[in-house]
Amino acid sequence: MRGDVVPPGRLCCTLLGPLRVSRDSRPLELGPYKQRLLLAALLCRANTVLSVDQLIEALWPDGQPRTARKNLQVYVSALRKIMPDHIDHLPYGYTLVADAEESDLLRFEELTAAGRHAQHQGDRAGAAELLGRAVRLWRDRPLVDLLDSPFAAEESQRLTERFLAAYEDWAELEVETGRAHGLLDQLGELAGHHPFRERLVALHMTALDQVGGRRKALACFEAHRQFIARELGLDPSPYLRRLYREILLGESPASRPASAPTAAAPVGVRIRPAQLPCDLSDFVGRDKVVAELRAALTGAGPCPGVVLVSGPAGSGKTALAVHAGHLVADHFADGQVVCSLSHPDGTPRPWPEVLAELLRSTGLEIDPPAGEAAALALWRSWLAERQFLLVLDGATSEADVRRLLPGRSRSRTLVTTARRFGALECVHRVELDEFSSAEAGELLARVLGGPRVAGHEQSLDRVRELYGLSPAVVRALAAKLTVLGHLSLREYADQLVRLPAALDELRVGEACLHDGYRRFHQGLAPAQRAAFGALGALPAAPFDLARLQAVIDGVDGLSGPAQRVAEELLEAHLVSIADAGDEAEVVAHTVRYRIAPLAHRYAAALHRAATPPAR
Repeated sequence: MRGDVVPPGRLCCTLLGPLRVSRDSRPLELGPYKQRLLLAALLCRANTVLSVDQLIEALWPDGQPRTARKNLQVYVSALRKIMPDHIDHLPYGYTLVADAEESDLLRFEELTAAGRHAQHQGDRAGAAELLGRAVRLWRDRPLVDLLDSPFAAEESQRLTERFLAAYEDWAELEVETGRAHGLLDQLGELAGHHPFRERLVALHMTALDQVGGRRKALACFEAHRQFIARELGLDPSPYLRRLYREILLGESPASRPASAPTAAAPVGVRIRPAQLPCDLSDFVGRDKVVAELRAALTGAGPCPGVVLVSGPAGSGKTALAVHAGHLVADHFADGQVVCSLSHPDGTPRPWPEVLAELLRSTGLEIDPPAGEAAALALWRSWLAERQFLLVLDGATSEADVRRLLPGRSRSRTLVTTARRFGALECVHRVELDEFSSAEAGELLARVLGGPRVAGHEQSLDRVRELYGLSPAVVRALAAKLTVLGHLSLREYADQLVRLPAALDELRVGEACLHDGYRRFHQGLAPAQRAAFGALGALPAAPFDLARLQAVIDGVDGLSGPAQRVAEELLEAHLVSIADAGDEAEVVAHTVRYRIAPLAHRYAAALHRAATPPAR
């Protein structure tokens, strides 16, 4: 590992360039391509558990072979022989255990964090030394020998953006102290390879001017201006134009930082965006989840960049995101931006339309350029020096979420979705379920007053059996009782038991549970819609794969074994694994599934509508 000394006898894993593993400077043979790709995946997420499904997706992105799990076990076994005591198996996946002296990526992250901390403390010389050691660990494009793999290519791009951010921080400190001459070649090369990063262009111009290359600095600006106009139809940023004028007038900028200040006013925006809707004054429960979200969004959590809030329809995902967003809003200097990723009917919005809205909301009043690569490069470059809370609400596609995530940025992204998105990498996951009886009772008491919900436990048990106790159900119940002011909770629960089972019973004004499930159903993938409708043929009790297979046989749009269908239902939060307490007897070693009461009512309605009437 170049840049720092590795203790004798220690394993040395490098992926900031070609993937290499050595011990005592002796290279180790890493085996066939898929085995090396598996090692790369584990090293990129060292000390983090990767599920078996995530690893299979990384190794076989175009469809897994029938023997994928067995092959994965063979590769893991071989890697354990190469790296004893480093790869652990947990019930749900694998993790590679390493420290900063064994992984160049971990060492880079440690040095980068230490350098930025030193800079924040005012120790600019110490920061330059630490960041310089970090950037010298890079030997080539990360995982350059594995770029045929989509996973490796995506990881390489992600790591490259982190390197560029650290390099810019270091180069800025070097230029400030008059050491620009040694940076000219590499700055020019990097600015040429990454022309959308204006901070690199500004550093290159400043370095050229510092060593007496004023004409070259002005030519550098002109080349960048023409590129931006050709590719994006834009002018360079106000900062870069100001830097150009200062160099043109002979006012050397070498005495101040060359990075673009974040305080520069965004184009076309006069106010700091604060798009979070009004918080619920009667928000109740979720105390542990709210604390977890606050920690993750403010940088104290285990994976603070992206937080994924998932749960069934009606579980209060958006309300939780808004509530948590208000609690952390002051941590985001550039504001809070909220964007829905789906239409009001539940169908997904085209990502170019979403990206255009995000660009405008964050201060760039233009339409994205044609072509996905250029559009996303503009988005990530625009966010690189800014600090937003981005709330992406109602996501229906992993790909849409992945493409909209910032690259190097101090921004944080909070995503809500009714899917589990198991293959979405490096996110902090929060899964929601229905309210407990105590939480439901507290909300009803706040809305209706204590006397009308006295002795709510038995009444809520009846509601739970009929509809469940999701936040949507409890709020619909509160709205209904607000209208029916002459009834107590107990009296209305008794009435619900006597009424025919109907989704429309809890309709009040514009609030209707039926409409909510209709929108959710519309946004499902075709196979998930077909499977959901088939569930309506089952009773509400927990069921096993054999019963599921019986109702899906012959259903249009469904193929493959019941296990695959069950996984689709689990991914969409349409079913969950049944606890032993869900029924009196659970067959040993048999996985059983349960569907929430409200979801089952809607599925039954779909099934009845699709079943011809008996003659």
